[in-house]
Amino acid sequence: MTTRSRILKMVYLISLAFLSISPVANAQQVEITKGKPRSSISPTRINEPAANPRAVLVAPRNLRRERLDVFRDQGINTVVFLIDPVQKTDPADLRMRTQWAIESNLAVGYWIEVARSPELADQHPEWMASLQTHDEWKRFFPESPKPKPNEVTKTYPWVPILSRETFEAQQKRIIELVKPFPPAQFIFLNDLQGAPSACGCGNDLCRWTSDYGDRRSTIPLDENAAANFVLRIQAAFPKSKIVPIWATECEEQDGHSNGQCAGVGCFKGICWKAYTKQLMPLSQVCEQIGVLALERTFKRKSPPRDNYRSWLEYVAETFQTMPSLHNGTAIPNDRLITVIEGYETRDEDLSEIANSCYELGVAGTIIALDEIDQSWSPKIVRWKDDP
Repeated sequence: MTTRSRILKMVYLISLAFLSISPVANAQQVEITKGKPRSSISPTRINEPAANPRAVLVAPRNLRRERLDVFRDQGINTVVFLIDPVQKTDPADLRMRTQWAIESNLAVGYWIEVARSPELADQHPEWMASLQTHDEWKRFFPESPKPKPNEVTKTYPWVPILSRETFEAQQKRIIELVKPFPPAQFIFLNDLQGAPSACGCGNDLCRWTSDYGDRRSTIPLDENAAANFVLRIQAAFPKSKIVPIWATECEEQDGHSNGQCAGVGCFKGICWKAYTKQLMPLSQVCEQIGVLALERTFKRKSPPRDNYRSWLEYVAETFQTMPSLHNGTAIPNDRLITVIEGYETRDEDLSEIANSCYELGVAGTIIALDEIDQSWSPKIVRWKDDP
């Protein structure tokens, strides 16, 4: 155990003794009051850091037993199973594959998609995030019809946890989804922010809200939503380490007329301010945070600036620089777990890719060997009854 870990553990135990509660009780004291989730006490760190993951992310159906030997030879110490939100994962099949990993001396994790939920989007279309105010997103969907006064365009199939209704529904869905699975050392929760193109600019890295406009069909929550959601899931699975996965926000060049924000002034507007307000509570309850650094998926240029060797290096740096510019606290690289694309990577080359991440001084890395779907499409939904 490192000196930093010992200090954190000591502070954690002292705080628990002072408050006369248990870690699980602390997590369970998250409540929703007047439409906003709230902890009855100040948040504390939810568990002792586990071994730093040097992981691959793979769909269970694509994991053959012989691949595990190659993973281990490449320095991989963790297999993270990509749980499909559409095609239900068979617990018996997953149990067999987790057993393979255990027999290969590899840790096990589950990758759970939160906001992007076709199941909830189909059941409750009114819960989806909306596309309001800015219309720049229409350049990607020119045939999308204009909504009527009692309608709003939603971002299918994204159902973020930033409202009272979706927070509770997503919590229930994920607990029911994971409960039949074998115990795992890690549970990675992806997309705890808003939906892509949150303000309507069309940039997939605009994630700060669910409804940037007056046409609301849900009750919004405050900036503690992501932190409280992690605490709820941690209470349900106290033996697993819960790691939230966080996407960065837009870059300054995205605001150019030919950029991903298509001229909308997101970078100097509300986006990074709201991003920081949501990230700071999360950083107080989680020792490690995953960084969703999908360079090709997010159409990034590498490197964006001359003083960065790669876009990944730039993204990791934003967790230190951007919160500091927006009334927040820097999150150093040694608390970050980078999530990168490895869709076309040979298993024999995993060590080289992982080493490029560790050169940044990060806590861990996850190489996605199967795609992390971030797609969306517009869908017209009625948000109020006809007058």
